[in-house]
Amino acid sequence: MAPPSTIYKLSLLLSAAGALLGGAGSEETTSLGTLVDCWYVEEVTGYTGSFARGVSQKKAMVLLRDDVQHIKALDFTVPQDVEAGLLFDVIDPTRRLLNPKLRQQQASEKRVASFCEVSPFKPQVAFVDWALSLTPEQQSPLDLGGAWYISNLQNPQKTFSISSIHREVPGPEGQKGQAKSTMVALNIFTNTPKIAARLGSKVVLDCAFSAVKGDRFSVEWRYQFQGSGDVVYAYDGVTDRILVAQEGAEIFFQEMHRHGNASLLLHDVSVKHEGTYICIVYTPYLHVQQAVELRIAEPPRVTLHPDPLYVVPGRDQVLECEAAAYYPLDVTVEWLRRNGTAGEVEYLTSSWQSNHRASPDGTFTVSSYVRVWGDPKEHGALYTCYVSHSALKTGAKKSLRLSVAGESGPSMEDTIGLFITAFILCGLLSFISTKVSPWLSPSAGDAQPVDQKAKAE
Repeated sequence: MAPPSTIYKLSLLLSAAGALLGGAGSEETTSLGTLVDCWYVEEVTGYTGSFARGVSQKKAMVLLRDDVQHIKALDFTVPQDVEAGLLFDVIDPTRRLLNPKLRQQQASEKRVASFCEVSPFKPQVAFVDWALSLTPEQQSPLDLGGAWYISNLQNPQKTFSISSIHREVPGPEGQKGQAKSTMVALNIFTNTPKIAARLGSKVVLDCAFSAVKGDRFSVEWRYQFQGSGDVVYAYDGVTDRILVAQEGAEIFFQEMHRHGNASLLLHDVSVKHEGTYICIVYTPYLHVQQAVELRIAEPPRVTLHPDPLYVVPGRDQVLECEAAAYYPLDVTVEWLRRNGTAGEVEYLTSSWQSNHRASPDGTFTVSSYVRVWGDPKEHGALYTCYVSHSALKTGAKKSLRLSVAGESGPSMEDTIGLFITAFILCGLLSFISTKVSPWLSPSAGDAQPVDQKAKAE
């Protein structure tokens, strides 16, 4: 099985370095399209020429043309910090590179920032079982000659990522030496470079592709986590055969053949599904890949014990707040206390916490404790446990009100509640007496014959 390409490994290493060095460059729209600051990345070979001894990174720029042809020459001056030949003038007949998400401006900035890098690419046969039917011929076609490149772009919001293979083509008159004119041959893209899912749910890992010519393709989904990897799904689109399919994984065959939708559907998601999934599309002599990171986010279930909270005067009671069945591990538990209805909120710092307890399904549980004293002055105090976790947007909380034995007078909230309840019951009884009582009482007309009959007797 073919491991992830060197370009993919380089992109992971350089994404962080690009941000530190200004690699997430700026874009601005010209009359020809959109200019994107980029990095040109390539391997540096050793003295023997056989092994890579490092990575070279140079300032580059990509022009994403609005048109699908190289007709007009450049109408701007190439920046001085971009070496000659490192301006890539790109056209995409499938127009996938013209996605509006690549041009969205951040509210606080006048120019768009995107991650972008370009590297050399070499067309070759893919020696995996599900791609062998793509190249039955014994020699490479002549149109594979010339220079080829692969580009990777992602918008600042990380809601769209696209990788493209393009080859150098003749450019407009008068542009020679200023830029490399290229045309896209194959795109692969995703609208969810990062996605979160709950335990037991279904999740779709978005992936789609567009090829300029030909309808022969194969698709592979590979899973990677902490250095290990495995093939989740493999499909030969030429022979219409599934060669690998793990349990609970499926793809959309009709959508794939009609619209290039290579998304992967995972059923009954569990903790073991968390990791990076690599969508790889093969066409004759070309292959390109896109990574989708799946994160499991299961919020904790918060409970308080004992409930209700009764304490004998002069005695104490340990109140437990349990945050159960959450993932990932990091969680924060805080305690607050408020005396009365208008009392100040106090953060309790005297709490203590258990170790994280792992469950068979991979989730965790932790308990936090606070000691509550049976002080009559604290009768009615509200104890609140507040839990923060990455799967919760605003956190979760549970509250209990302290009842000290012998101090059972109703609180202001109870008094108001009782008054409202009594008012509603009074109105209801009045309504019943008005509407129902006449119906139960005998009418004068009914009573007269009875009286006359009695007199006759």
